[in-house]
Amino acid sequence: MDRPTRPDVKAVDASPQVGSASVRSAGALRSRVGVALGLAFAATAYRDLLWHAPDKVLSEELEQLFFMPSQSLAPLVVLLAAWLLYRRAGRLRDLPVEPAPWMGSLSLAAGALLHLWATLTSAPDLLVPSLALVGLGFAALWKGRAAARIVLLPAIFLLFAMPLPAPLLNEVIFRLQIATTDLTGSLLSLLRIPHHVAGEQILRTNQTFSVIETCSGLRSIETLTMVAILMADLFGRTRLHALLLVLAAPPLAFFLNGGRAVTLILNPHSELVAVHNLQGIAILLAGLMLLYLLDGALEKLAPGLGADRGADGAHRRGSEVRVEARDGLSRPMVAAGAVLGVLSVASLTLPRFDTAPPDGLQLSARLAAGIGDLFSQEIATDRLFLGSAGFRDSVTRRFQRGGHPVDVFVGIGWRQGRARSPLSPKTALPGSGWILEEEKTRILEPDGREVRELLVRSDTHVLLAYHWYVGSSGLVAEALRSFSAVDASPFRRPGEIIAVRITTEVEGPVASGLGPAHDRLDAFYAELEEVIQDLAGEPRLARGKPFPQFPTRANLFHATGIAPLEKNLSIREVGAEISLGMALATRSHEVTAIWVDPSRGTRVGPPPEPEASGWECRKTLASGSGEGLGQG
Repeated sequence: MDRPTRPDVKAVDASPQVGSASVRSAGALRSRVGVALGLAFAATAYRDLLWHAPDKVLSEELEQLFFMPSQSLAPLVVLLAAWLLYRRAGRLRDLPVEPAPWMGSLSLAAGALLHLWATLTSAPDLLVPSLALVGLGFAALWKGRAAARIVLLPAIFLLFAMPLPAPLLNEVIFRLQIATTDLTGSLLSLLRIPHHVAGEQILRTNQTFSVIETCSGLRSIETLTMVAILMADLFGRTRLHALLLVLAAPPLAFFLNGGRAVTLILNPHSELVAVHNLQGIAILLAGLMLLYLLDGALEKLAPGLGADRGADGAHRRGSEVRVEARDGLSRPMVAAGAVLGVLSVASLTLPRFDTAPPDGLQLSARLAAGIGDLFSQEIATDRLFLGSAGFRDSVTRRFQRGGHPVDVFVGIGWRQGRARSPLSPKTALPGSGWILEEEKTRILEPDGREVRELLVRSDTHVLLAYHWYVGSSGLVAEALRSFSAVDASPFRRPGEIIAVRITTEVEGPVASGLGPAHDRLDAFYAELEEVIQDLAGEPRLARGKPFPQFPTRANLFHATGIAPLEKNLSIREVGAEISLGMALATRSHEVTAIWVDPSRGTRVGPPPEPEASGWECRKTLASGSGEGLGQG
């Protein structure tokens, strides 16, 4: 055997390797083919996350990403997560092949089962955690725990593509609306501008501004947090530095949103759509600039928190550990690819659980007939204020007791419709602009029901309200049920959630008028409770007008054989024609909405009663409706 010509070369390396080049070439080819098939299977199995809805252009989707609080652009988030993964490709290649079969198999199995559940329940949002788990499983099966740690950040980043569960979303948005209104009022006070804050409204001498849901700042908080994560990764910051940067993003976005609200109030042209868009984009750019300045300040003030400059270079130069060449893909990776293939086939062929659209309830007529008051009348419900709260049917009806009005709001949800929930703190208030002055718990007779007792005020009116839910397990439990889509399956909980509120005016001074108001509501509750229990216990309710409070993309309302009314209001599509999918503002001072033909799902024109509903921003100069402060 010939000796090696270099003293540092081993004899086994210098010996001739017959056919080694062709073997390596064949193995590399098989690896490329396997990777291509795996990507094709993944694209098929998770196709709902990879391209936008066909009924919207990309500009609409991008606009919703930056402003709509309950919408997310999954393709863009997946693309950014893929970019984060690409930046880690060198580190992954340099790792030794040390698979973690148990960790990888468990993660892959959990992601696969979640994918099958998402397919069965028609819950595409659950594909997001499924994709994250499958990615972690592939990394662990390929190169073990170290690889799983490297891809952990892209997997976590994917969760931004998943909307919050509807009950939790309603709670968060309303809290942010109130907080944004208070912040805006404080900023106006610093500027010595006369105003008055009432709930989510800001009143000036001749104008009323309403901080609607798209003004809450939730989308700005999410977007700026994503930007902070991408910035920290791009600049190679250490964990503590990155953590401080990400933690600074939400409060920064919140304060910037308050500043934007002030500029919209002071801008005489704030009702124009273009003004809302430009100011929203300017606020996001300002947030990006402030994050950049904060990042630089952290690096200068605490150099130890700065970039880990040697890490990426070391990985680019290669690891000191030499990895033996492998012919093709390992068996665990082939098995994982087969799992992806099964998921892609299942996504195309697996039957879905039946989620039959509900019939209408004729709730208003049933409420009047159940109480037996033929002289009661249905009054307008503030749909714009209710916003994301969703109901299968809802109504507000006024009854007279002893010459005093008693208003009743009843909203019945639909558990299978995960996009919306009747659980919302807004159902406790009569509408926009009411201030909560006092709240406590009250036990009602004869059944001992525990309700929320609220004293609310608006201008010179003071109302006493009782508010409760029937069939609800509480915010946490209902949010978990909505997240898991269990109510879109045969394991759903029987019965629906019913939100109930009864109110009456406190006449005269509160000290003397509160007692009679309590007596009226206590007596009326005894009449109403039997009707509510009948609604909660009836297996199949009367068919009538459906109340389309759910997003039209979920196809929740009209099934074959059901003859719906000629037109239904789709509050999610308000202003879409003039604002590219974002309900920012109208070009005039009138309320605008888009009506949908339920049999075709197409827009057929404005409604005859503009006040019926909407996401649009409102403005009144002297007469007094409100102006939405924009989005973000």
